[in-house]
Amino acid sequence: MFFQKIILLLALVYTTNAHSADVVEKEDVEIGVYENLDSIIPLHATFTDEYGKTKTLEEFINKKPTILTLNYYSCTAICSPLLAGVTDVLNRMELKPYVDYNVLTISIESRDTPQIALDRKQGQLNNITIPFPPQTWSFLTGDQKNIDTITNAVGFKYETRERDGVTDYLHPGLIIVLSPNGKITRYLNGVQFLSFDLKLAVLEASKERSGPTIANTLLFCFAYDAKSKTYIFQAEKIIGIVILLIIAIFFIYLLKTGRKVKTKEDE
Repeated sequence: MFFQKIILLLALVYTTNAHSADVVEKEDVEIGVYENLDSIIPLHATFTDEYGKTKTLEEFINKKPTILTLNYYSCTAICSPLLAGVTDVLNRMELKPYVDYNVLTISIESRDTPQIALDRKQGQLNNITIPFPPQTWSFLTGDQKNIDTITNAVGFKYETRERDGVTDYLHPGLIIVLSPNGKITRYLNGVQFLSFDLKLAVLEASKERSGPTIANTLLFCFAYDAKSKTYIFQAEKIIGIVILLIIAIFFIYLLKTGRKVKTKEDE
């Protein structure tokens, strides 16, 4: 976790330097995420996976909730911490890979190849510690037309920079959760994710439900019920907290009143 934060800090510094070092400005591009909740992604768009198979996004989703990331495979900035964050949360999510969900990573660099995608995939799979069928996580490449189609559909705005003959991309870091029918149901921003947030997003997506990211504090109040595959409210935790607060307040009251009585006796 410490090293991930260091990498992220370096990535942000690198991105800032890349932005200021380039003389060419593209003021018409605003980097960021413009949420399109409940929109259906272009399921007809075609991409090629790490094994050289070309399919539509509908085929890749395969009627399962799908976790989507947008990166490029030669990225030395935010992509590495982001993919590390995805790997970390998959290890902790307690859902069955390829049964309960799929993962898609789409490159925004049209010059990336299936071999480059495969190399990146193998690097990520090496860090997964749970039983994880390799077909769960596909690393896709495509032409610029299809890349533009998917990035526009999900509201992913990035900027291209040419530095010393090398193409860099300034882009946001996030994951997007899709329903089995390709509906955008949740955006989770950042490069590190709570397993509670992602698990709940996947479960909601399986029912075609969308919504904002749930606050981290709710993790304490809910528990996952494996039988019903839903989160249930843990009232006993809240009651316990209330009781502890009452006891603490009563204890403070006794201390204060005890001091007042002692003061009066001394007088």
